[in-house]
Parts: sequence; C-alpha cells; structure tokens
Amino acid sequence: MPSAAAAADVPLPEGLARAASRALWLRVVAAHPDAGVRRGDWRRGLDAVVWQLATRTTRTMLTVPAKGATWAIMAADGCVSRAVLADRISWLIARGLLVRAVAGSTPRYRRGTRQGLDDDGLGNLAAQYILTVPEDLLQEMADDLDHSPALVPADADDIDAEVPWPVEVLPVDQTWTPSPTPADVGDETPRSAGARERPVAASPVSAWPAVVTPHTKADMLAACERLRADDPLLAQLTARHLRSLLRAAFISGATVSDVRYAINHRVDGTQHPYTDRPRWLPAWLRSRLAHWVNADGEPVAPWPSQARAQAVARDRAEQQRRRADRAHAVAACGDPVRGAARARQLLAEATGRTGPQPGVIKPVEEVAGRRRRVTPWRGGPASRLADSEPSPATAICRG
Repeated sequence: MPSAAAAADVPLPEGLARAASRALWLRVVAAHPDAGVRRGDWRRGLDAVVWQLATRTTRTMLTVPAKGATWAIMAADGCVSRAVLADRISWLIARGLLVRAVAGSTPRYRRGTRQGLDDDGLGNLAAQYILTVPEDLLQEMADDLDHSPALVPADADDIDAEVPWPVEVLPVDQTWTPSPTPADVGDETPRSAGARERPVAASPVSAWPAVVTPHTKADMLAACERLRADDPLLAQLTARHLRSLLRAAFISGATVSDVRYAINHRVDGTQHPYTDRPRWLPAWLRSRLAHWVNADGEPVAPWPSQARAQAVARDRAEQQRRRADRAHAVAACGDPVRGAARARQLLAEATGRTGPQPGVIKPVEEVAGRRRRVTPWRGGPASRLADSEPSPATAICRG
C-alpha cells in the first residue's frame, strides 16, 4: 500500500495545479461554467460530494482513508448514493478539478493475488484523490476571486511553528463569525424625518410576452432577451447573435414559446434524444430549427401557436354553423304561439260543427261540458245523472 507521502508526490498532469486551499477549491468548483447549466438537483449532489472530499484532505490537499475518505463513508455522510458519488467524481476528474493519486482496489482484482486466492494482507484499498485547479481557469477567475485570508494559503513554516500558550489557535480555512455592526452614537433622528426620495424612479424590467410574435427588429431583440433570461443555455449567446439565428423563425410567425418548443421537439411532437451540452451552440441551434424552417426561410409545418389558433378558428366556425342551422330550423317551423292558437281554433270548430266566426273562438270546454245520461249497470242503481267533462277527443266523436 503506498504511503501518504508517496501519494502526495504523484506528478500532476500538465496544466493542473494543486489547490492552494480547500476554500479556493470549493469556490472554483461552484463557479465552474459547466456546473452552471446543470439542474438544481444535480448541483446539490455535486455540492454534497465536493464537501465530503474537501473535509477529508490533509494539508497537501490529498484525501486519506484515515479521515473517512472512502466511498461508503462519504456516500453515507453526504446522503447520496454510490452512483451519484461515482458520477460526480468522474465529472470532477474530467474537468481537471480532481486527480486520482491512488486507484482503489480489492484483493480479487489486485495484481499478484491470483484473483484473490493469495491474501496480501492489504484488504480493500480506498482510492485517494488530490484537489487540483486548472491553471487557465484560475487565471480567468482571478478577478472574481477575492483576496480574503480564506483563499490565500498560509506558509508552511507558520503552520508548523509552535504557538505559545495560552494562544492555542488552530488555522482555519474560513471564519463564519459575523462581524458586529457598530452602533450609531450620533444625534437622534427626529421622528418627523421621512424616507429619502429617489432621484430617478426605478422602472420595471420589461419582458417580451411569450405568446406574441415579434415583427420589428426591436421586438425581435426584446424577444431574444426574454429567451436569454428564461434559458441559461441561450444566455451564452448575445441578444443580437440570437436574433440573427432566429430571424427566419420570427418572420414565419414564431413566438418565444414556439422557439422554446422547437428547440426541444420535432415537428411530429417527439423530443430530441440528444440532451447533452452542445459543443458549438450556434450550429446546434440551427440544426434544431431546421426541422421547422427550411433553408429558404419557409415554415415546414405550422408553429404550435398557429396550430392552436387554427383549431380555435375551426371550433368557432363549427359553432356558428350549428347556430345558423338551428335558427333556420326554428324559422321553418313557424311561431309556436300562433300555431297553438290555430290548433285550438280548429279543434273548437270541429267540436261545434259550426263555421268559423271572425274574431270569436268558441272554447272547447263550453262545447264538451254537457250533461249526459249514463246507462245503469246490472245490479246497480236504476239510473243516475252524472256531470262529466269529456276529453276533446270524446267530444269530437260524439258530435
């Protein structure tokens, strides 16, 4: 098993430097451009893994198993799975933020053990990593990194020097003690004092609506600003560059929502299978929009907003046609009130067997409400008179 000193002396690849401090390494990882385009849950897993790595290193920025730098312990303490831990470590190694000094191994797969038949007494060896920072990335972030004591490494002589008692202060990477705010000892502010008025009124940031098609150059520029604000991937392009790439789509009637849909979907509604970060963003954007707009700038298929508008227009036309058909059917049937009055008049004429009298309608109840004699039943009363009101049909049959 290699010693900690031998693992710390492993030569680093060209272009990489050992991190000056843990705080500097954590800050470089958090500000890495490739981590900014990831989802929030992915970044939370990365933060948990890098914290476990940073807190289990020595002064030489080397992780050691004695401090719990094993996959089992780091995954359990970081509340992540082994798959997440392996993925984030691979991501850090690929971007030069981590160098594997000692590869982990087991007796079965270690060289010289005949696939575990011979016990070398080492057991399972945990992998050891060195916290590194790419030199070019460190130069680019030189202006963003402040020169606080947390990011400036201390001298080795000062760290190893014996501190006299009782000043037993251990060096720390970063202090979390808040600085006290000095109390105001000036004159008391009068109660009548009001808030200071701003010299210039703050204007809200105008955002282009996502469902409106831009027509002018200024409108297209505002729509591109809306896309850059909504999508961190498109934010890597300037608004003018993005407008030149989307000009054909906007001229054909696309909205901000249509552009977002076209970037992730084909014309038939299926999603694009390639979801990794594009190598060259302008060419990637042109290839995605080529499914919707051809080389001549003509739309291959209606945009989603246009398809929805056409569907709404068809529904309205169908509703208007149904209303017209119903109105025509009602007009053909005539007025129901006049038809009912005419039916009562014909019924009265049929029951009274008299000609129609102008302006007078003989009621059916007056014609049908006559007294009639009922034939006695056998074994019943001899005769009886009964007043009844036959139905209009009975009155018609009896004349």
